[in-house]
Amino acid sequence: MAGRIRDDDLAAVRERTDIAKLVSQYLTLRKSGHDSMVGLCPFHTEKTPSFSISPSKGVYYCFGCGAGGDAVRFLQQVENLTFVEAVERLAKEAGITLRYEGDSAEARRASSRRQSLHRANERAAELYHRTLLEGREGADARVYLESRGIDPETAKAFSVGYAPGYPDFLLRRLSTEFSTEVLLEAGLATRDVEGGVRDRFRGRITFPVHDLGGKNVGFGARILPNDPRAGEQAKYLNTAETPIYRKNELLYNLNRARGAITKNAEAYVVEGYTDVIGLTQAGIASAVATCGTALGEEHFRLLSRFAQRLVLSFDSDEAGARAAERAYAFHERYPVRPVVLILPEGQDPADFVRAHGADAVGELAAGAKPLVEYMIRRTVGRRDLSNVEGQSAAVAAALPIVQGLSDQVRREEYAHLLAELVGVSDNAVLAALDRNLAGRPSEVVKAVKRGSVHEKVEREMLKLLARDETMFKAFGSRLSEEHFRSADHRHLYAALRKGKGDVARIVAEAHERVAGQVSALALEPLDGDATEEYAEGVWARLEEFLLKRRSQELRDRLQKLNPIADTEYDGLFQQLISLDGELRRLRDRGEGVAPATP
Repeated sequence: MAGRIRDDDLAAVRERTDIAKLVSQYLTLRKSGHDSMVGLCPFHTEKTPSFSISPSKGVYYCFGCGAGGDAVRFLQQVENLTFVEAVERLAKEAGITLRYEGDSAEARRASSRRQSLHRANERAAELYHRTLLEGREGADARVYLESRGIDPETAKAFSVGYAPGYPDFLLRRLSTEFSTEVLLEAGLATRDVEGGVRDRFRGRITFPVHDLGGKNVGFGARILPNDPRAGEQAKYLNTAETPIYRKNELLYNLNRARGAITKNAEAYVVEGYTDVIGLTQAGIASAVATCGTALGEEHFRLLSRFAQRLVLSFDSDEAGARAAERAYAFHERYPVRPVVLILPEGQDPADFVRAHGADAVGELAAGAKPLVEYMIRRTVGRRDLSNVEGQSAAVAAALPIVQGLSDQVRREEYAHLLAELVGVSDNAVLAALDRNLAGRPSEVVKAVKRGSVHEKVEREMLKLLARDETMFKAFGSRLSEEHFRSADHRHLYAALRKGKGDVARIVAEAHERVAGQVSALALEPLDGDATEEYAEGVWARLEEFLLKRRSQELRDRLQKLNPIADTEYDGLFQQLISLDGELRRLRDRGEGVAPATP
């Protein structure tokens, strides 16, 4: 790791950087005084310019949001760079070679070696690019790129190239500049089984990969479809791991796209290099791709520096599912919202944007499903929901997805979605969550069946309350919202209580949806007779459900406590004894009164 940048080099960077020229790359400036230029602030939304710079002093300040500093600080803020990254970028543009204090001889050698690897990759990119544009060997590659809608100007912008098929194209041309060991270490050459050295990339279109600083660190290389080897070799060959190429920490095109990503707070993550190029060419400048590896945690960490929303765009549901499962494991660790966009079957992002345009991609992205929702829908959609066994299996399969969410509000929202998709009660899924049944399918089946019973009893009680005001007066005050696990049933009970059981008044005054639901309660047939004895039995079942829930909650709390060390243990244990006694008395009193399960 490099040491501290020398103060005089920092001063030189600041002195040679034209802040007006730098800032004007990101916003439009107009002169407003002898030493002042103004524009719309890039750090907050505004309609009247409040962002001001002083070219002579080399500083900026926004009178709207308070952002301020020098050129280094501006570049840090606008592109989410570290201090060193910003200084190194400006130094490169100013032609300044930075020196670092505290470097050991070993660190200096390592730095020199890394510079050689960068230069070797840059020279290789130049040779490949020239071959694509001018060489006879690149004719088929030019035809292929044209068939994919990649025009010559875009190929130049991305330095796309072609590596001819013979084994020593690079070796012969770079041998005077770099040793064989450097070319091997840079991932540009490889040893065959007999120990001979040959070019790594042969007969492939090349896509240079850059780090955040814009330095070339490696390549992705695609075999041409008409190549005789196409059926035998991998479609893409990537640079092997090197001191400067770590695929788990790299995203293709991020060095170019991060400005657009920061501005829009959104990044498109696609699978292929040509997908990135196709989207960029169509005007979507915030596209990136992984480099021959799966989307991983380091990629998320990297993107979270620039984006607030990640559109994971894939050309098949299977690919989307694999990416979603990987992303789920760590998506809550970073302040970024992933959504999953699956394109119509058989189309990749490059094909789709070419056929339908950037606006169509934007519309699909706007409706992309949040990562967790996508996973739940996909899991449920693969199950037969025509019977309770299939419904239970669907809940059991999707429950770990919901259970793994740390935020209680999100857990409850997605529990409701799961219940809705499967066609079971909220109670069933919430009960399974409360009892931590993820990974226990047989227990989930029981919870689903119990949940269905609970919901039916809850609805029976609501129908009785809506039947007439006399029934409401007899039982309304003996109930609370806590008796109802279903959110809809709690809302309906609250509406009945507010209207004191006067259904006509409630229907007249309530919102259309609530009015319809209350009307349904009053008109639906009961599962028993509309007698006080029957209502007493339904109330007893609801009360039993409530006491069981409270009892289970107490048991769960007690299991986490030390009977000797925790002072609250005895009090909670006494509450449990009292609650269980109340539950036994309720059952004894209700024998012969409570109706059969609806």
